[in-house]
Amino acid sequence: MSIILKQKYQGMVEKMGNIIIYSASAGCGKTENIANLYIDIINSKKATPNEIVCITYTEKAARELKSRIISKAKQRGLDLLTISKIQNSHIKTIHSFCMYLLRFYWAWARVDANFKIVPDQNRLMLKLIDNYLSVFPATLGRLPQEKFFIEEYLHYIENIAQEFNNSSKYINKAYHLESETFYIFDHLSDSLNSMFLKELTYDLVLQRTFELLNIPEVNKDIKTRFKYLIVDEFQDSNFLQKSIFENIAENIYYIGDKKQSIYRFQGAEPEVFDEAIENCSQVLELCENFRTNSELGKKIDKVASILFPNYKPLSYKHQADGFLKIVEIVNETKEDIIRNEAIYVAKKIKEMVEDGVKISVGGKPERRLKYSDFAVLSRKIQNIAHIYKKVFEDYEIPLDINFKRGLSEQKEIVPLLGFLEILQYPNKKSGYLRLLANDIFKVDRFTLLFCEMSKIECYVPEDVLKFIAKQRDNLFVKKISEILYEFEDMFEYSYKVYKYFGKAAYENVRLFYDLAEESNSFSLEDLLNFINNQGEKMSGYSALDDSVVLISIHSAKGLSFPIVFLVGLCESTGYFSGRSPKLRGSYDTSTKEYIIAPFWMEKEYTRIKNISKQQEKEELKRLFYVALTRPMAGLFMINSTVKEAIKKRGGAKSFGEEIGFNYILTKAEEIGIEKEVVRIKEAEKTSQDFDSSSENNNISYALPSIILPDEFENRFKILSPSHIMDFKRCPAMFSLKYIMGLPVFDEQSSKEEIQQNAKALGTTVHRVLELTKIKDIDDINNLESNISLAVLENDFEDKELVRKLVFNFFKSSFIREIKGKVIKEESELRFYYKLGSQMIYGIIDKVYHLENKIFLIDFKTNLNFDDKKFESYIPQLCIYTQAIRQREPQKDIMSSIFWLREGKSFDYIPETEHIEEVKEVIGRIRNIKSKKDILMLIEEYTKGNCSGCEYEFYCKDEQNIKLIRKKLE
Repeated sequence: MSIILKQKYQGMVEKMGNIIIYSASAGCGKTENIANLYIDIINSKKATPNEIVCITYTEKAARELKSRIISKAKQRGLDLLTISKIQNSHIKTIHSFCMYLLRFYWAWARVDANFKIVPDQNRLMLKLIDNYLSVFPATLGRLPQEKFFIEEYLHYIENIAQEFNNSSKYINKAYHLESETFYIFDHLSDSLNSMFLKELTYDLVLQRTFELLNIPEVNKDIKTRFKYLIVDEFQDSNFLQKSIFENIAENIYYIGDKKQSIYRFQGAEPEVFDEAIENCSQVLELCENFRTNSELGKKIDKVASILFPNYKPLSYKHQADGFLKIVEIVNETKEDIIRNEAIYVAKKIKEMVEDGVKISVGGKPERRLKYSDFAVLSRKIQNIAHIYKKVFEDYEIPLDINFKRGLSEQKEIVPLLGFLEILQYPNKKSGYLRLLANDIFKVDRFTLLFCEMSKIECYVPEDVLKFIAKQRDNLFVKKISEILYEFEDMFEYSYKVYKYFGKAAYENVRLFYDLAEESNSFSLEDLLNFINNQGEKMSGYSALDDSVVLISIHSAKGLSFPIVFLVGLCESTGYFSGRSPKLRGSYDTSTKEYIIAPFWMEKEYTRIKNISKQQEKEELKRLFYVALTRPMAGLFMINSTVKEAIKKRGGAKSFGEEIGFNYILTKAEEIGIEKEVVRIKEAEKTSQDFDSSSENNNISYALPSIILPDEFENRFKILSPSHIMDFKRCPAMFSLKYIMGLPVFDEQSSKEEIQQNAKALGTTVHRVLELTKIKDIDDINNLESNISLAVLENDFEDKELVRKLVFNFFKSSFIREIKGKVIKEESELRFYYKLGSQMIYGIIDKVYHLENKIFLIDFKTNLNFDDKKFESYIPQLCIYTQAIRQREPQKDIMSSIFWLREGKSFDYIPETEHIEEVKEVIGRIRNIKSKKDILMLIEEYTKGNCSGCEYEFYCKDEQNIKLIRKKLE
């Protein structure tokens, strides 16, 4: 039975002061009001600058607000001494101010006065959890006890640390639905409170400040020192921050707008705003918009009323024209969407600038448009930046790409930053974590976290280590870009990125190299400052240069632009998160509780997951509203569709689907929104009018610039059945796939969403079949539980499809025949099989041991399967049979493919020539030893008749073959 336990906290010093809330919709002069309020408090002699704390959300916002307040002080005639006090006053982010308090009251706070900030999930917290579980291991029995137990365990303790931090933000509102998890949290809280900390995460900074303010003497002293608190962007706060705010000063001003709360992924909780309103002494609404032209603003109000039923329309200071237009681009294929959107945007911007279109913004006279009047907004820009960069270059339009949030945080860029950090700071562990803990270097981050610095270099590949040692002499002598290019030549980093992360990631790496070269920097700090300063180029709504800006919606918050293009509405809101969390928490607005449940409490866990999904959907609406309210005179919303859309099964919805964009489309005429439909035809791809460059003319941009090593033999010391099957099918395809590492590009096989869903389905079904033993198939509750668990683990939504495929197997005639006769059952059986001098490695999905027979099963979830397709799997089944026969020579070995869609079995009949064919294929693979050998294979097999495969994009295009030939000659 589940139990409910409340998160343990000490009683907070609660004395509610005078709280006034400014509810300020977008563009309603929030910053101006804060500056006036600050000066009014000083002019009325209520407080001096040293007695006022002003909290902002970012360091950049703090600098801008301080500048605005000083400017206002000069306008209103404040003396120079007061202005100088404002310059040194507490206008900070919440974390900066809390760190100031902790250092000032360090003895009370039980921290070192010179404490350091360390990354989240620091080693101390993980160690404390590990220590607890080693003494009280009751929960460990809930984790899977199979081959991945260690990984599951490390994943579990990371989830505990994450949820401990999350729940601490819901002060007095966190509840556990399982006792053991509560006790772990309780132990973690007590352990941290008893320590004198020298290292803190940003989450611990807030927790320690909260506990510091819990001390009556400190609380009294702080409220004596500070009389007024002003909090900007209050909607981006959490309950813990609110508790801290209300114990800093007696008089508090909260300024914000719940509709613009878009940082839930960083811990913000929009319900904080509602709670503050319930307990405040006064609410003042700022309803006059100073940003947007009235004709555009009225249309935005109508769209906002669809998003938020209680929305109140605004009044507009600037009575001027403005347009809102929806452009629907109908694409031939999904792969063309981003590029076609970029082409439309570039073409439209160039057309409007060259035609001399005039606009009026901010109540000023009409003037001609220039490039810096345009902004392109997207939910994410990392995956589209390389495309927009290329398209805008083709149209000769200057483009600033705002990387304030993004490029340096991408998984393919982080290892490069780690490499540079190790060069510059060899004794810092963070550089090794960045470099090694990823799919390229494949070092587990927990291993690195718990590793001593003296031993950490052993995880760095020897060639990289030698390169680092050599380049240390060149640091601050050579430019960073030169070192990066030499690293690229030595390690082929961008090729590896292309192989593991795909084309978009590869383009990000090339973009990073370009920025490094453009920066002329000699240190990591200079390079990062240069990249970050790309996001500091905006002042008001204009870039310093006459350039269009590409910027994420999150980064655009607080900015305004004359004309905005909102792109990416068709982009999926899903993401790959690895293993599903073992613990999940979410704030339930109906009960006003942050509820935490482990995955083994299936019903509660699913409920929490559904609450979280609904909250994510509401946040996307708020994000859309932020995008809507950035333009001053004109807004284009680009909605892309595919000509022959494929109905999705499972998977995430698009940004547009989540916010109900189709409903907005139905109301477009009523609202007064213009609509334009652009149909992209195949012929238009080479049209100078729409597309300044065809795909064929730019194939060098599509493929990675790689230098292949000239010796390949070591690659083939261990082969898998897939290697052998693919080579037999087509040696050219084998070479492109396994040696050159080229990705799939053809339209039929590379539809990302279909691939992801098919892969997720296969993984989910295999997991159910792995969990379910034949002796338990009559236990429907157990089977349903296994299905639910697998669906949760892989975040696959079509549970009915999974159930159908699983039942097709367990209700088949094959299962009826062997049921009751199985002595032993194995799942995901790994084997090594030596055939002559060749080692072969593989995994068999299911093995059933009977008294005199062994059945080997390979499951397929394909939509189509027949005898012809079965023939291609004969080498695989031959190897399975030989490998198990080597172990069990006295038993009959029966191998088969089980097609789950139809519940049909395809049985393998061994023949002598099968093993000879396998040996012959292995011999041919082992004979590939140089680039010349690869080229001969590709040339030979691309000349003959081909039935087509997922790599025909390369073989059937002469430009591609020329490029491949050039790379191999």
